[in-house]
Amino acid sequence: MPKKEFSFPFLMIKTEKGVSLLDSMSKTWIARKTGWLFVIFLPMLAAITLYFTISSIINIISNPIVGQVIRELGPAINLPWPGINPYLPIVYGWIALFVGMVVHEVAHGVQARVAGVPVKFVGIILLVFLPIGAFVELDDKELEKSGLRKSTKALAAGPGTNFVTAVASLILLLLIISSLQPVADGVLITQMNMEGPAYKSGIMPGDIIISVNGQNVSTIESFIEAVEPYYRPGHNLTLTVLRQGKMLDFTFTLAANPENSSRGYMGIHGYLSLREVLENYYGAVYRFPSRDVMVYMLIPTLPWASTSIPFSEPLHKYYISQTFLGSNYHYFVNLLYWIWFLNFNLAIFNALPIYPLDGGIVFKFLCKRMFGERLSGKWINLIVYTLTLILVGLIILMIVAPYIFG
Repeated sequence: MPKKEFSFPFLMIKTEKGVSLLDSMSKTWIARKTGWLFVIFLPMLAAITLYFTISSIINIISNPIVGQVIRELGPAINLPWPGINPYLPIVYGWIALFVGMVVHEVAHGVQARVAGVPVKFVGIILLVFLPIGAFVELDDKELEKSGLRKSTKALAAGPGTNFVTAVASLILLLLIISSLQPVADGVLITQMNMEGPAYKSGIMPGDIIISVNGQNVSTIESFIEAVEPYYRPGHNLTLTVLRQGKMLDFTFTLAANPENSSRGYMGIHGYLSLREVLENYYGAVYRFPSRDVMVYMLIPTLPWASTSIPFSEPLHKYYISQTFLGSNYHYFVNLLYWIWFLNFNLAIFNALPIYPLDGGIVFKFLCKRMFGERLSGKWINLIVYTLTLILVGLIILMIVAPYIFG
C-alpha cells in the first residue's frame, strides 16, 4: 500500500512499486554507460552558474539601466513557481517543472541502482491534487559507502539529465522554428501615435506593411529606403497593409516632424520585419559561442523581449509552420521552450557545490576522500559550509543588488 504524508497544502505519496522499474532501467546499456557523462557535466554546469551569477552582479553594479529593468520586473521574477512568478505561465510552467523534477529524480534512482545503492521509495508530491513534483528516496548511508565514483554518478545524474532534457527540448524547438514562415513578407507595425496621420487614415497597430507607394518592403532597411524619397511634410504616402488576411490601401499626407520641421511625420513609432525576427532567432544557434545565443534565455513573457521571439504572445499569429502543426505550432514551441528553460535552470542550480544540493553533497564526499585522513569531520564540514555560505551570499547579492545599487 502507498504511504501518504500530509503537510498542508502538500501531500506526499510514497510507494515501493516504482522501484522495480528503476531496477529494470538500471540494467540497460545507456544507464550503465552514461554515468561518467553526468560526472563531466556537473562541474561544467556549476561553472556556468557561477559565470552567470558573477557577470550579472557586475552588470547590475556597473550599468544602472540593468538594475532599473530588474526593479521594474519586480522581485517575484526570481521565484521558480509558476503562478507566483508572473512571468512563468501556469500551464506550461507547471508541466515543464514537473517534467524537470521527474527526470531529475528518476535519473538519481537509476544511477543509484547501477551503483548498487538501495532505493527505499519513489513518490509524487501533490498540491491540492495537482502533481507538482516527484522524488526518489535513497539510502543515504549506503550511497556514501558505495564510494566516491559510484556516489558521484548517482548524484550528478539529476542535474545531468536535466541538462540533456533541456538541450533535447531546445533542439526540437529550433526544428519547429526552422519550419516557420511569416504570413506575409512585410513590416509589422507595433506602436503608433493615435494623433498621427497614419493612424487617422485608418492604419492600425498589428497591420503588416507590404508596400510603400507600390514598392514592396520586407525588411526595416527596405522600408526606410522606400519611405525616404517622400519623407517631407505635405507629401502623400500610400501604404498597402495586410490585415486579417485582406490587403488594404491607405493614403495620407505627411505632417511636419515635431523635432525637425523639415522632415515628414507618419506617427508610426514601432515596427519590425517579421522575416528578420525569425532569421535572427533561429540563426543565433549558428553564431555559438557568441553572446547571440543568449536570446534563448530570454523568456517570451517579458514585455521588452517578446518582439524578438517569434512564438511570443504578440507575434505567434504572424507565423505559420510548414508542417502539420500549421498555426497551432506555438502551443508545442512554448511548451518545449519552458521545458528547455526550467530544466536548464534546474541543472545549473543543483550542480552548484551548495550543501545539500547535489553538487554540494558531491563536494562533501570529495573533501572526505581527499582530506579524510588528515582532517576531522568537523573541519571538512567547515570547508563545505563555508563554500555554501559564500555561494549563497553571491546569489543573494545578485537578487538584492538592483535595489542597493539602483
